[in-house]
Amino acid sequence: MPSFSRPAGRPLSTPTSRLVLANFLLVVCFTATYFVGLIGCATYQLGADALAVSALVVLINVTLVVGGALAGVVTDRVGPRVTLMASLAGFALTGVFALIMPLSYPMLAVASALEGLADGFCGTAASAYPRFLADRPRELKRMNSLCGTAVSAAVIAGPLIGGAVTTLATNQACFATIPVASLLAAGLVWATPEAPGTVGEWRADHAAGESPAVREGFWRQLAEGVRVTFSRRILRTLFLLYFLGFFAYGAFDSLESLFYRDVLCVGGEWMGWLSACAGVGATAGSLLVLRVSTRRLTLGTLSALLLVTGVGSMVYVGTADVAVAVAGQLITGLGFGAMRPVKDTILQRSCDVSYVGRVTAVMNAGTNSAGTLPLLVAPLLANVLGVQGTLLAASAVVAALAAAFLLITRHDGENDANGRGAC
Repeated sequence: MPSFSRPAGRPLSTPTSRLVLANFLLVVCFTATYFVGLIGCATYQLGADALAVSALVVLINVTLVVGGALAGVVTDRVGPRVTLMASLAGFALTGVFALIMPLSYPMLAVASALEGLADGFCGTAASAYPRFLADRPRELKRMNSLCGTAVSAAVIAGPLIGGAVTTLATNQACFATIPVASLLAAGLVWATPEAPGTVGEWRADHAAGESPAVREGFWRQLAEGVRVTFSRRILRTLFLLYFLGFFAYGAFDSLESLFYRDVLCVGGEWMGWLSACAGVGATAGSLLVLRVSTRRLTLGTLSALLLVTGVGSMVYVGTADVAVAVAGQLITGLGFGAMRPVKDTILQRSCDVSYVGRVTAVMNAGTNSAGTLPLLVAPLLANVLGVQGTLLAASAVVAALAAAFLLITRHDGENDANGRGAC
């Protein structure tokens, strides 16, 4: 079993520290360019309306699902290291394309599709990576919490970088962060091979060409990931909690930038500043998980955290006061930051390593696809309820669904905590 204790000298001498920094750089790529770059260019530089912004977000959500599904199969075949390195290289090329091409709506559509595909691959491989480095629940919790903290810190740094670049230049200039950060992350991943002592059986089967992920065809492998997810109660409930809980949040992707422009009446740089506030809350939330007992990382805890995000979102969009919006973002970020490591730990301890990539892909596909239908409906609702009214209603739906899941899962603690085993 490899040691993940803190190094005495070099800060990047352990697999955990390298994976944490790689996660940070990966999310900096996305957060500096998705909201501030892609949506910011459409809203502020091209003057796009809610329908045009929704179309971009639908496109990126669809390609996120496709990329994540493909990555799940590839990860179980060749491991997360090769998958993530190749994906980061593709991400770098996407950033170069979006930076040097003349700004237009068709260019943003192509960039959205490419960024969604790259991030779908990267996100699935990165989420599955800890299970290929450790198998003890305590180590999984620690790695997932630290990676979650890195992601949360990147949610601060990425929008701040995007906001600063936009202040000095334009929203499109934000795309320069992608090739720099993704190539640095690829170097860290290259130095972090899967741990043979932890996943020796997977490594041996793969080398012999005998693992299910190597023998079976692509579509059968993908279907097996779906079967595994829905045949185990913990994984099935985890999927439904995320899918239904994030369903209403789709309205935010198409209307949030308009909320900034038309309700809060602030400039495009505030897309970065307020997103960074959410990152501050998320960092605190993910660090808080380190202080929580492994036995308390349950579906009930996850439901309570989703409730925190719903209430925080209601505060965030409930007024036209920027100071109140800051407070709401901090609360919402706290919930989201804690949710990620809790979800990843529950998934990894409930699933055999040979299926981790595909089950992770199914979970990510559910989360990313959940907001697609609201994206199509939100502009229509905004015509009736207004931008702010639609966002407030969406937040209330999230809170109500979270309360329902909390009632359903409140007695599941023991089952969750002891739910390890093959799928």
